[in-house]
Amino acid sequence: MAECGEIGMMLGAFEDSELEPNEMQEVAFHLARCESCTGILADYSTLGRDLRSIAPEPPLAGFSSAVIARVDRLPQPLLTRIARYLRRQADSVGAGLAWGGAAAAIAVLTIILMTPYAEQFANRGPHSATSIVKAEHEAAMAVNQVAGSATSEPTMADNDSHADISRLESENHSVAVWSEPRRDTTVIWLPDQP
Repeated sequence: MAECGEIGMMLGAFEDSELEPNEMQEVAFHLARCESCTGILADYSTLGRDLRSIAPEPPLAGFSSAVIARVDRLPQPLLTRIARYLRRQADSVGAGLAWGGAAAAIAVLTIILMTPYAEQFANRGPHSATSIVKAEHEAAMAVNQVAGSATSEPTMADNDSHADISRLESENHSVAVWSEPRRDTTVIWLPDQP
C-alpha cells in the first residue's frame, strides 16, 4: 500500500490523467481512503481552474498555416529549392502521363474490341441473310448463262436492284467468281463434284 508521500507526488499527473492505468487505479484507491490527499487534489483542481480563467487560451485559427508560411520564407539552399521544384514538376507530369496513358490504353482496347462489330454493322443491310442466298443463286445463274445453258426464265439479277455483278470470270465454265463492290463481297461458286 502506497504512503501519502508517494501518492502526493502523483496527484498533479492524476489530475491531468497522465498516469499509467495501474497508477491511476492505485491513486484512486488511495484517495478513497485518505482525506488529506483528497484535499490536496481539490487544491490542485481549484488552482488549475483559476489559472485557466486568468490566462485566456490564444486563438489558434490559422496558426499552423502561419507557421508553415513562416518556415517557407526562411532562406533555403539553392539545391534544396531546385530539388523541391523538380519534385513538384515530376509529380504533376507523372499524374498527367498516368491519366493520358490510361486514356490511350482504353481507346486502343475499345478500337480493338469494337472493330469487328463496326465492320459487321457497316456490311449489314436490311436483308443481309437473304442477300447471301440471292448472291449464290445469282452466281449459279450466271454460270449457267456463261456455260451456254439456254434457259428462258428470268434471273434474280434481273429483278433484284441490289445485285451488281461487276465481273464474272473463270477459265473453267463450271466455276464462277462473282463480286459485289457495294458490299465488298466476293462469291466463288463451285458445283458439287460427283
